[in-house]
Amino acid sequence: MVNILKDFLLNLFFILIPIFVVPLWIEEKNVPETIKQHVLSFCSAFVIILCMIFPIRMDTHYVYDLRQIPLWLGSLYKGPAASVLLCFITIGYHFFFGGRGFTITAITSIFITLTSMMLSKKFLSLSSKYRIFLACSLSVFSGALSVALGHLLYGVPPTSFSLSLVYLPIQSICMLLTCYLKEMLYKNIALRKRIIRAEKMEAVSHLAASISHEVRNPLTAARGFMQLLEQGQLSAEKRKQYVQIAIEELDRAEAIITDYLTFAKPAPESVEKLNVKTEIERVIDLLRPFANMNSVEFQTLLAPFNVKGEREKFQQCLINIIKNAIEAMPNGGTLQIYVSIENGRVLIRVSDTGIGMTKEQMERLGEPYFTTKGIKGTGLGMMVVYRIIESMNGTIHITSEVNKGTEVSIYLPLAQSWKNTIANEQEKVFAT
Repeated sequence: MVNILKDFLLNLFFILIPIFVVPLWIEEKNVPETIKQHVLSFCSAFVIILCMIFPIRMDTHYVYDLRQIPLWLGSLYKGPAASVLLCFITIGYHFFFGGRGFTITAITSIFITLTSMMLSKKFLSLSSKYRIFLACSLSVFSGALSVALGHLLYGVPPTSFSLSLVYLPIQSICMLLTCYLKEMLYKNIALRKRIIRAEKMEAVSHLAASISHEVRNPLTAARGFMQLLEQGQLSAEKRKQYVQIAIEELDRAEAIITDYLTFAKPAPESVEKLNVKTEIERVIDLLRPFANMNSVEFQTLLAPFNVKGEREKFQQCLINIIKNAIEAMPNGGTLQIYVSIENGRVLIRVSDTGIGMTKEQMERLGEPYFTTKGIKGTGLGMMVVYRIIESMNGTIHITSEVNKGTEVSIYLPLAQSWKNTIANEQEKVFAT
């Protein structure tokens, strides 16, 4: 009895492993639908062969296995093409490698195939509960057919016939368990997809709400340069330069609107090498008029290290951080921006002498719609910062103290071509 139970459990193990492993692997790797169907069909065929290789021997007259379970499930869930394939593999394997009982295998396999071809569409349209019920009912019927054929064709002794009746409830229980777990797994996969879609829609909602917040950055810069144009003592060259910058910032505002209407996560679209020093200097030039209006002075010590990322999003990240620092100093102050190398990664440190944040505010920093600016902020600027830094495989660390200021440290992977010149660049840039 122990050996019989062991053989049944081994067959059940062969059936359950692909049900758990293969669908999860397919979803994780995002396998195309056509390939997915082929993989699942061949997995069912492989399980059928394993069940036939390791049968359950109740006595010398009768050999059982659970091949009908993967044959039913593969045929019902995957359609007529898979059903025919599994039928040929089952009959073919028994013909070439099997022994007694080939006629039973052929008749039951053809019965399962024809029944599945007729019921497959209807089966898939049923609710999960009714699919389980129908699969178990069909399994009982095909199992009873096998037992009856064995008794009629081979004259199985009464003792063996009684033992064969034990096979029916065991196969039914195994089918119930397998089908239930399969349905639960499919439900979990579907739920996971819905959660991902909901997360994407939530991100789109958050980012759409932040458009006004993000567009305000280039518009503020454009407004600042336009105000400078009102000064009569400007040279023609300066006027031309300011007009050009204002136009570029208006173009940036348009690009931000277009970008945020179509993207949910800041996954890089055109990754390139970015010179950190050049990008920071560009952002400082953009925000200098805004800083001047708030009596904020810049102090910089920048190194020309390269990182990989998307230029516009990296600039947007820097703009959000530096603009927040300026706004944290309404009565003026000093904004320090340093670039260095720490543990083989580029470190961008932005520190201000502003109002700072409490511990409670720090814990919620980066949450959607949480802001320290009252009605003036949306709470989405730092959320975008976190996601952009994450998309660049970087990390961000923030420390703050009330009435003393805030320090933002961004760690980004160094571009490969610069890893061999770190020491030389540090000596050159930071020599005093």
